[in-house]
Amino acid sequence: MRTVKIYTGAYASGKSENALNEAIKYAKQKKDITLVDFDTVEPAYCLRPIADKLKSYGIHLINQSDYFGLGEAGSYVTNEQINCLKTTDKDIIIDLGYGVTGLDTLDIIADIASEKNMEIYLVVNCAKFETKDAHSIIEYIEFNSGQNQKPWKKITGLISNTHLGDQTTKEDILKGYETLKKASQIISIPIKSISVDIKFKNEFPSLQFDSIPVNFLERHMPEALW
Repeated sequence: MRTVKIYTGAYASGKSENALNEAIKYAKQKKDITLVDFDTVEPAYCLRPIADKLKSYGIHLINQSDYFGLGEAGSYVTNEQINCLKTTDKDIIIDLGYGVTGLDTLDIIADIASEKNMEIYLVVNCAKFETKDAHSIIEYIEFNSGQNQKPWKKITGLISNTHLGDQTTKEDILKGYETLKKASQIISIPIKSISVDIKFKNEFPSLQFDSIPVNFLERHMPEALW
């Protein structure tokens, strides 16, 4: 049975970086993987600029390639994006853009409600105003859930990804984790991993913190800015 992993989160939370790093991990293990760029909000800040790089890893990339727009007024998706689950029976990773519709955006993906092994991860950067504390994180989850409440449409895991770009310190990372942990305990949604820039690899030699796996990210998204 294939796995469908969906990454969502606020603007600049690091959801795209987490999604594409996970896809690269699959590819390096010689596993078939499809990465779907489903950013319907900011087509100008999508994976298109690094499409060739991602494909060079052996990733099957489905993205919008012929439209340039800003904001939700420029929302546009292709038939290939809409039917991405029908094109393969292999594992799929979906990078879901942020926006006022939240997870309701998934409704336009054909047959998604019938997926049996789907995980929806919320990537949280506690350095962002929208998710600065436990209360804000819980509010954002409620907002991101959208209006169309369905049993399959729910966050199944949290990813702690607190960062301040190049100025990030280990203290920032751990402070963000502790903040997200408070929210996790209140809403009973588990923290699946702590994502950190690969430059911090020596800071986490056990590959975990507080029994949570630490996921080291290579930064590709700075190359994707137009």
